[in-house]
Amino acid sequence: MIAIEAVERAAQREEFLRLPWRLHGATPAWVPPLLSDQRRALDPRRGDYFKAGNTGACWLARRDGRAVGRIAAFRNEAHLRAHGDGAGFFGFFECESDAEVARPLLAAAEAWLRAAGLTTVRGPANFNIQEEAGVLLDGFDLAPMVGMAWTPPYYRDLLEQAGYTPCRDLRVYRCDWASEQREQSARLAKVARQVEERGRVRVRTLDLGDLPGAARHLAIVFAESWRDNWGHVPISEAEFLELYRRYRLLLVPELVLLADVDGEPAGVWVTMPDFNVPIKAIDGRLWPFGWWRLLRARHTVTRYRAMILGVRPKFRRLGLPLIFVQRCRDELARRGATLLELSWVLDDNHEVIAGIERFGGRCAQTLRLYGKDLR
Repeated sequence: MIAIEAVERAAQREEFLRLPWRLHGATPAWVPPLLSDQRRALDPRRGDYFKAGNTGACWLARRDGRAVGRIAAFRNEAHLRAHGDGAGFFGFFECESDAEVARPLLAAAEAWLRAAGLTTVRGPANFNIQEEAGVLLDGFDLAPMVGMAWTPPYYRDLLEQAGYTPCRDLRVYRCDWASEQREQSARLAKVARQVEERGRVRVRTLDLGDLPGAARHLAIVFAESWRDNWGHVPISEAEFLELYRRYRLLLVPELVLLADVDGEPAGVWVTMPDFNVPIKAIDGRLWPFGWWRLLRARHTVTRYRAMILGVRPKFRRLGLPLIFVQRCRDELARRGATLLELSWVLDDNHEVIAGIERFGGRCAQTLRLYGKDLR
């Protein structure tokens, strides 16, 4: 008999947070989350998601008193303002390979979203699709990079058996630039140099002395460049500053590129070291000494993830991505990088996909979002 209980007490929330260790801890590709980050994010009193006026709820599934699954549901006001589609999300979904556990968990999230006035549920997505999202369709042996999801093969079946149908596919591309032909690299450098020499374009790195200015630049570019992307949620200046606070110890200023054209914000490129490698080594626990090991690992990480690329529509014919790619390549080469991941990319973003493949990228994984009508 499966019992579903709402997570309302601190002890329940802690059990909710620690369940993935028992389900996936023996799987080599699984990377534990940072417990302290998730503890804060899911706390209705401290989490940034809840501070922004959003709502959510969490549940545990038990069999004979033992936790065997979990789920959360979210009404994201920023998403609703941007799209007006009546969509809510389920996320933080973890479950044993048992449809009798998954069905009542999903039903609890659906009932909550329906009561919150929503007509569609999508997921899995932690808060929204710009956080960890999707279930893996392939590439289960590859460890996810920072900010990306890993799920076992059976999650797809659990969702489809519960009446969910595919919404969108999110592609994960990886580039092993160490093996790329030198001729291609030289051609790219030449074209990028020609674009910069036209004089209108200025590409700079993150200035830690002007974080408000950088946040303003990011918010302007992100709002316009991602506006037509499916599921996009704008990120405000204050939210970008909060993201900096969260990742400030891990961020590499030389890999945050801001482009101006005639002095006007035009584009951004943000690449992060893949700190999932040291996070796995510390088992997701910063205390008592995990934080120190994490800081020391900054100089040894060789995997990187390009997580934001945006160019405002009126500047898209100026070749800014070429400059971003070349600048990023130069910095990664200086750091001894072996792998760059570009993730995620919507399956119908053919222009970006063609560009990635032209520079040697290959699709290494596909994540799928599912949906269900609640009416």
